[in-house]
Amino acid sequence: MNSDPNIRHSIVTDAEGNILATSHREGITNYLSPEETAGSLKRAATAWKGRKELKPKIGNGLYAVAAFEKITRMTFPLGDDNLIFVSMGSDTVRMDTHEGGQKQIVEHVLNILSRDPTKE
Repeated sequence: MNSDPNIRHSIVTDAEGNILATSHREGITNYLSPEETAGSLKRAATAWKGRKELKPKIGNGLYAVAAFEKITRMTFPLGDDNLIFVSMGSDTVRMDTHEGGQKQIVEHVLNILSRDPTKE
């Protein structure tokens, strides 16, 4: 959450899409109801299962991006059994055009997940 002000919330799920932990930016209102969020997470988890089947041929999935008019959701595998979903607003919050944004968030999360403190 601290890596970029555009991040609205992050959610950790198990491989079935069941929520294990959430973090919401203060003052942010969700667009989806809890039931809609749960359904969306379960569908995304199912998609990751399909990606894992292709691993022997194309390698590990690193992340997936789903862009909508109001939000962009990035999904990352978290170990072998969990996923982390990061939702960012489509309208930029930063005034400095040289920092932030989707690419930087992806790189930052991948660095955190690599567990290499020199990359964070």
